[in-house]
Amino acid sequence: MKISLSRFTFLTLVLLSVAAFFMSMGVEQPIAPEEGMVTSPAQHPQAGSDPPQYRCLPIFARWPIACPLPFGGLPFTGGRPSIAHVLPYSWDKIFGGERCDEGYSVQQTTDGGYIVLGYTMSYGAGSTDFWLIKIDASGSKQWDKTFGGTESDWGNSVQQTKDGGYILLGGTGSYGAGGDDFWLIKTDANGNKQWDRTFGGSKDDWGLSVQQTTDGGYILLGATESYGAGKSDFWLIKTDAQGKKQWDKTFGGTKKEYGRSVQQTADDGYILLGRTSYPHVWLIKTDTSGNKQWDKTFGGTKIDFGKSVQQASDGGYILLGSTQSYGAGRIDIWLIKTDTSGNKQWDKTFGGTESDWGYSVRQTKDGGYILLGRTKSYGAGEYDFWLIKTNDSGSKQWDKTFGGSGNDEGQSVQQTSDGCYIVLGYTESYGAGGKDLWLIKYCPEHGANGARN
Repeated sequence: MKISLSRFTFLTLVLLSVAAFFMSMGVEQPIAPEEGMVTSPAQHPQAGSDPPQYRCLPIFARWPIACPLPFGGLPFTGGRPSIAHVLPYSWDKIFGGERCDEGYSVQQTTDGGYIVLGYTMSYGAGSTDFWLIKIDASGSKQWDKTFGGTESDWGNSVQQTKDGGYILLGGTGSYGAGGDDFWLIKTDANGNKQWDRTFGGSKDDWGLSVQQTTDGGYILLGATESYGAGKSDFWLIKTDAQGKKQWDKTFGGTKKEYGRSVQQTADDGYILLGRTSYPHVWLIKTDTSGNKQWDKTFGGTKIDFGKSVQQASDGGYILLGSTQSYGAGRIDIWLIKTDTSGNKQWDKTFGGTESDWGYSVRQTKDGGYILLGRTKSYGAGEYDFWLIKTNDSGSKQWDKTFGGSGNDEGQSVQQTSDGCYIVLGYTESYGAGGKDLWLIKYCPEHGANGARN
């Protein structure tokens, strides 16, 4: 019996996909020193998001999936359950197409709605584009915009600006000088681009965190392979209100350092958090001109990451990341509180016997803290969103997981003006595609005090 080449190719792909699925069942991915580094979607097709974040898996790696097939094949759209059960939060919304779309940054806006930034493979001009979505107070989309060229472009951080517009930071492979560059975009209140700037050299440079400063300009933090002393360094850039660079600083040694989070401090200096070469958590305080005033490292004999930092109401700092050195499991969420000089006052780990990652922390109105990450130790699926509320001493008051049977990863959290929480990440368990943005408005008092189901 003769089999046509096209039929043979199809059968081969199906057999390879099924084989890869069964081989991957129950296999935990190794933890690499580079975990926690955000680069372009195209550079990380493997599993694992602090574990490298921008992995959009080929069909061989996970089933079902709607990401592009290798060899230029058509996308496979697997069956996905809808959210049919009653969930104990105010509302949730999913945004995405048939491919992979991920959300990384959310902020409540002055009108009571929300601004969301991530990347999309389903829409836009290139392989991946920035995806900016404006949502009203009830979670309905008001408008959305994509920004990008023919290559990979991805958004990491967004903030509403004083004029009612938005400032976006991420990376671009479509524009700039090198492989990947920082890409800073300013929009008006309707998401229309007013101006944009790229920063980078001949190698790869990634923009990860942005904030508008008191003078109307912007402070940017990320990592650079083009400048500095080592393989990659923290890269801190200060711009004016039009995005023109006023000064920049690199921090690092001869190996790999990555800057992940920056905030202007009460004294008009800056607090930076990331990881240094061992790696350890690395906290850096600078003056208003970016000159280092002090720095502190936190970590043990294994791998530890810093992901999110905020100045606390007492003038000290709250840090969130992940630790392999301490805690109960393979990786645990690590919360650290320091004084104004960066000296550790206390720390707490949260986790079970598997891998649990911390991505976002904010101080709450009661002086405590809200944490968001992902957990493999608890919940319904592979990974679930893990939302943790602590008191001002870091003791857990309640926690909540959100997710289905697939990978669901929480990336950004903020307490809202009504005392609830807005939670952003992405889901493989629900929605239309391989991954979709998942936005959750959660009010603990509406659901058994936030206790895990």
